[in-house]
Formats: sequence, structure tokens, C-alpha cells
Amino acid sequence: MTGRAVGAGLGFGGLAFLAGALLGPLREWVLAPRLGGLAAAWIEAAAMALLLLLAARATLAEGLGPSGRAVVAALALAVVLAAEAALAWLFAATGLAGQRAPRGAAEQAPGLLLLGWLVLLPFLARRG
Repeated sequence: MTGRAVGAGLGFGGLAFLAGALLGPLREWVLAPRLGGLAAAWIEAAAMALLLLLAARATLAEGLGPSGRAVVAALALAVVLAAEAALAWLFAATGLAGQRAPRGAAEQAPGLLLLGWLVLLPFLARRG
């Protein structure tokens, strides 16, 4: 059962990061210039919440109990945070970070809520 939980956690985390990597540029280049950073962040968060639910349903292994789901949640969070850190380092190393508009705490809040949603989903979602 642990092997299935590990695979599900890695898959869920990978899909979650991929969804964010696709929606992030959309938020930065399309939504934020037209609607403002805060509105863009909340629109992105709504789309991400749905995509995370779909990713959780797609990756959860059948028959996982609470401890297996905790493994999925922990690994998914670790994958997302590690990938985000690597991307931030890459942006800083290439100078792309300096070209982005700074994001205030209010614009970062939806992302923090999404991390909580990411951790809760393995306990809430059922394989779909």
C-alpha cells in the first residue's frame, strides 16, 4: 500500500505543479494586465482549485486508508514546494524574476490557501 501511496503522491504533486505552471503565465501575461494582480490571483485560484480536485481524483489509488492518504498529501506538498523553489531559483538565475511585477501579500494569499487545499484533497476526494 505504501508504494501506491508514494506513486499517487508524486503524481498528484506533479500534476499540481504542472497546472500551476500553465496557469501562472496566463495570470501574469493575460489576466493581471487587464484585471489587476489581485483579481487575477483569485481567478487563477478558482481554476487551480478545480484542477487540483481533478488531479486528486485521477491519481488517488483505490483502497488507501488515512495513513496512505497522509503520505499522498505530504509527498504532493513536497513535490510542489520543491518544484516551486527550483523554478524561483531558475527565474532568479536567468534574470526573469526581476522582470515580474512584485506580488503583495494579498496576491500571494490565494496560493497559500491552495496549498492547504492540496493537502486536504487526498482526504476528501474519491477516485473518479
